[in-house]
Amino acid sequence: MKKIVIFILVAVIVAAALPVIGNKIVESSLEDRLATLDSFGLEVSKAQTDSSYLSTKKHFEFLLSDSEKFIAYLNQYSDQQIPPYVNAMFNGVVIGADVEYSNFPMSKDLTVDIYPLALSKSMMHDIKKEDLDFYNYLEKFLHSKGFLYHINYNIMSEDFDGYVKDITENYTLKDGTDVTLELLNATYSGNGDLIAPNSLDSDMEKIQLTLNNTKTKLTFLLDAFSSSSSFESQSTYITSGDLKNLKLIVNTTDEDISFNVNDIKVNFSSNTQGDKAEINGRSSFKDLSVKSNKIDLVMKNLIYDMAINGLDKDSLEELRVVTSQTNTASPELLQEEIQNAAIKLISHGLELDIAQFSLENAILNQKENLEGFNVKTKLNIKEDKDLAQKIQTSPFLVANNIEMTINVKLSKQLYAKLNNDLPMTAMANNYAKNDGNDVLFDITFANGELRMNGQALR
Repeated sequence: MKKIVIFILVAVIVAAALPVIGNKIVESSLEDRLATLDSFGLEVSKAQTDSSYLSTKKHFEFLLSDSEKFIAYLNQYSDQQIPPYVNAMFNGVVIGADVEYSNFPMSKDLTVDIYPLALSKSMMHDIKKEDLDFYNYLEKFLHSKGFLYHINYNIMSEDFDGYVKDITENYTLKDGTDVTLELLNATYSGNGDLIAPNSLDSDMEKIQLTLNNTKTKLTFLLDAFSSSSSFESQSTYITSGDLKNLKLIVNTTDEDISFNVNDIKVNFSSNTQGDKAEINGRSSFKDLSVKSNKIDLVMKNLIYDMAINGLDKDSLEELRVVTSQTNTASPELLQEEIQNAAIKLISHGLELDIAQFSLENAILNQKENLEGFNVKTKLNIKEDKDLAQKIQTSPFLVANNIEMTINVKLSKQLYAKLNNDLPMTAMANNYAKNDGNDVLFDITFANGELRMNGQALR
């Protein structure tokens, strides 16, 4: 009986201590993340805590005091370099964060609301100087958490999901321009570190920006966008995106211009798990139209499908690291480092295969049916440890390293249009091969010799 009482007493004490333990676990995790951010230029300028026995709420305000450090931090997780001029836009930005979590371990996700409270001092100064009313409007919008990311994050599993707060704003600038911004139903989910997740899925119903005054109306629209990405590492990943509609319309007193694309699909992957690395990309759209007072062009079903195989993994990683650097002595030095890394990568050899680059149909000015084209390409660059020396001595020495075949199929209507608008293309007439309603060109390059439809080009 005494043992049972002791056991129950211990269980009660442990249960009572769970919130304290849970709070310490989350506190420790938060402190680690805050220390990381501080070391990269994002310092805590304000911190408040409201804690009860069951839950804890925290409010932070972060000042981006060193934008160079912070951008360098972001570049560690990006394949593309963030331009240095972004420094001025970031420096002095104030970001608010509201954190809430349960003190019982694993009983509830940690929730975070992140929102900008102030833009950079230089930007706010320029806006205030240019239009005081807009400055006051923008300041009120930011302080009311007008732009907000909401995140539900499980510290144990690192699963997360969230949304971007809907935005429907309208404002008239000092010059009479009416500005409307609308962002609807943007959501996301994934797993891993929020800065560099292992996987990320996102959806957005709509984002639209309209600028309208007495002389010009501009409308920009992204409609029904979704993306999905999975990352094994910075060099092994797969990502895809779908966009129902992209539209840009400019109406002026003199001319109306519109650009419209429907059903855009993009897939891109990089794989370094085998002996050699490979990169694959495929993109397409259902139709694209460009209309103005001078042109009316409609294109249907464009497809681009390519693969690069046989890449040396170490050289590819070296090129990736070099292209992600921002704190280089000079742009000239950065360009030289990128060039050297690219030559080193190519010196190990590679294979490029464009399986399809095609357009089903093109209609000009609603009456001229140009039909379409299809291009296939295979390019093989042989391994050559002396490639850098050959390029420096004479680029023509590299010709023997290259083997290439290009198969081109053009509709006769499109080929005639090219000959008419670009007279230089008529030089290919002596080599052209007719096949029904198409014109064919089979181009080969091997052993330093270029041939078109079997004939040597001289």
